[in-house]
Amino acid sequence: MLACYLDDSGKDPQNVITTIAVASDEAWDKLEEEVAPAFAERNVSVLHAMDLNGTRGEFEGWSVLNKQAFVARIAQAASRHVTMGLSMSALKGTYKEHSRYRAETERQTVTPYTFCFQVVCDWLLRDIRIARRVHSDGIRFYLEEGHENNGQAEKEFHYVRKHFELENVLHSICFVEKSHCRGIQLADLIAYYSRRDGVSLLKAKDAGIEQDIDPMIKILCEKIVHRGFVATGFHDRPWD
Repeated sequence: MLACYLDDSGKDPQNVITTIAVASDEAWDKLEEEVAPAFAERNVSVLHAMDLNGTRGEFEGWSVLNKQAFVARIAQAASRHVTMGLSMSALKGTYKEHSRYRAETERQTVTPYTFCFQVVCDWLLRDIRIARRVHSDGIRFYLEEGHENNGQAEKEFHYVRKHFELENVLHSICFVEKSHCRGIQLADLIAYYSRRDGVSLLKAKDAGIEQDIDPMIKILCEKIVHRGFVATGFHDRPWD
């Protein structure tokens, strides 16, 4: 069975984009074993992408090259075990502006967080590179524990599972602490730099200039098959 780990970046009101990223594979145990030396050699217990980027916490005093080498080593290991990385972003302001109640189904329009989770689920069920495995082997989801919108995401998971008769495909959803799970930490890494890349892209577009791509997102995308999308327009529609 496939295991799908998700985390998000950009929860604060001032952030224009919220992102959920996922990396999935049944060989997470092998990945954790392979990256363990990289963490041990640098005395890193938990990978928080925000701390890594800000050179604080366990990464205080690290040079740019040291940070990039650390991420490259993790990404290289992930390339041998992770099937795919996915990141989905939604412009919060635009999304909320177009959100309203779906009176015909009595179901409230979901938060940007849950919207992104729904899209990731849909990709996994339809993407030509992974959908066949998802439908044949089944998949379980792991989200970071403590997020304020986990309850809604869980509710939507069970709705889709039952409504579309996917009980044999969407097996379960549960919540784990980031500090205890390298899969969640890898998802955090993908989510954080995907969000930064999305923000950079939008700023460059507004300014009419070419985007400067962050070296970290280059390192991640060169090693891990990755699908990313930023939703900038929305419309309300009834569920099937």
